[in-house]
Amino acid sequence: MIEQKDSFNIFAKVLFAVLGLIVGFIAIRLFFIPIKIGNTLMEPALSGNDYVWFYKTKKVDSGSIVLYKSPLSGELVSRVIAKSGETVEIINKQLYINGIKATPGWAIKKSDTRIFPSRFVNRDNMNAITVPDGHVFVLNDNWDIPDDSRLFGVIAIENIVGKYAFKISLKK
Repeated sequence: MIEQKDSFNIFAKVLFAVLGLIVGFIAIRLFFIPIKIGNTLMEPALSGNDYVWFYKTKKVDSGSIVLYKSPLSGELVSRVIAKSGETVEIINKQLYINGIKATPGWAIKKSDTRIFPSRFVNRDNMNAITVPDGHVFVLNDNWDIPDDSRLFGVIAIENIVGKYAFKISLKK
């Protein structure tokens, strides 16, 4: 009789653990989006071997890393630099927000590896633009790759999929 009770307790514990894992997995999928970073757009913050989790939200602040629907190439990851009503300008790779020289509180990669001189490539200089209502201006942390608002303009808030939550780094 004792053996039956022990085996039932073990079965109940295993069943409870399995159900807990299933419920946990469903909850994670409801609130988070996992992706693998496969490029160097956000180096040094995120590298090509990072698995990143984004919290599903459209509420973002300047400096937030976001996952968004790009008008050109599916989903991309960039950092919000300016929100509605703010003016953004880039002069010789220096960022200005509302006419004031901006010093980001995060690392930026600016290793210049281009073949063409800057007068042929429009990534280091950009005329001032004011971000319209319901939009954000995004930049990559690796400023040498202009697959961001410098290339395709501002991003509608409705196209933001999620905000950075955490990462798991796998070194090669």
